[in-house]
Order: sequence, then C-alpha cells, then structure tokens
Amino acid sequence: MAISEHSEMNDLTPVRVGKSFRERSKSRSRSHDNGNRKDSRSPSRNKKPEDYGVDTMKITDDDAAFILGKGGKTKEKISKVSGAEIELFERDLILEIRGPKLIRRRAKKYCKGVMDQRTGPVNVTQDHDDDDDLTMISVPQEAVGFVTGRAGNFLRTIEEEWNTLMFFCEVDGSRGRGKDYEKLAIFGTVRARRGAELKVLSAVETK
Repeated sequence: MAISEHSEMNDLTPVRVGKSFRERSKSRSRSHDNGNRKDSRSPSRNKKPEDYGVDTMKITDDDAAFILGKGGKTKEKISKVSGAEIELFERDLILEIRGPKLIRRRAKKYCKGVMDQRTGPVNVTQDHDDDDDLTMISVPQEAVGFVTGRAGNFLRTIEEEWNTLMFFCEVDGSRGRGKDYEKLAIFGTVRARRGAELKVLSAVETK
C-alpha cells in the first residue's frame, strides 16, 4: 500500500528537476548569440575605409556663424545628413571634414549651400550636384512663403523630422520659369527625401 501511494504521488505531483528542454535551448541560444556578439566586436569592424580622409575648408567669420547655427544645430544637422564628422575651429576659421570620399564631398556641398544662403540664393544643378542624394521639386511661387514658414521655421521642422537638408535655389542661373515656380532642393537618403517631398507637396496642396 505504501508503494502504491508513493506511485500515485509520482503520477500526480509534477517533479521539476533542472531546466526544461525549451529553457535549455533558449539558454544555449543566448549563450551562442553572446558568443557571436563578442566575435562581432573584432578590431576589423572598426576599420576605416580605404578612401577615408580629411578635407579642410577656409571660411569667414560670418560663414562660421552660419555653419555652426544656434547652439551648433546646423553643424550637427549637416553632419547627420552627410554622415561626415565635422569640426569647426573658430579661432583659425577652418572647417575640418572627415569621412570616406563621397561623404566628404556631400558634406562640403551642404556646407557651401548653407554659406551661400547668407549672401543670396543657392545655385544647384541636377547634373553637377546629384551624388545620389538629391531630389528637386517645383513649388508654385504663391506657395513658396507658406512652405518656407516664418523665418524658415516650416522647412527647418521638415528637415529635423526627416533628417534632410533643404534649399530654395537657382537652377542654371535662372530662378524658376518666369517666376511661376521655384525649385526646392532636398538632400538626404532616398527615404528621407521622399518623406520631406510628401510633406512639402501636402503643404502646397493646402495652400
């Protein structure tokens, strides 16, 4: 009878010894993933590309203020959109741009566009300035002010939301066709440019 009671207890009472198969599998999977993560932190991962380099631009004191922006926001924005490391040496008025060749080229182009805004319209051409980072859209003249916003705030908001850089610009030395519309240049990744473009077109439609 005692043996029978002990048998029933074994049948009815769950006995848990160690981890279940599923838990052991998860544990092994985690440890395997951790091992892969450790391997992925090899020195080769941080190796810089062969065309990594440093470019410098000599700028004026007024240009430095424009490039830096309020609280350094403009410089940070150019760096994020281009992917370059940008350092401004205010005492020497030198802009240092670090990164692979294409990224440096984009960053220099963006810096030039920002500086050109200080003295007049930005000159952009599709053939010369498209490094797989440019979308140009036509904005009706009567909607330009609405799209720009007060002190450029609406464009700046779109730039921050979609991580883009945007300029109203001259094309081939002419601004629009009979001033019926103006060209808006949008710089950034494909996804970012599409998002910014839709935002601008929505504003134009609203106007």
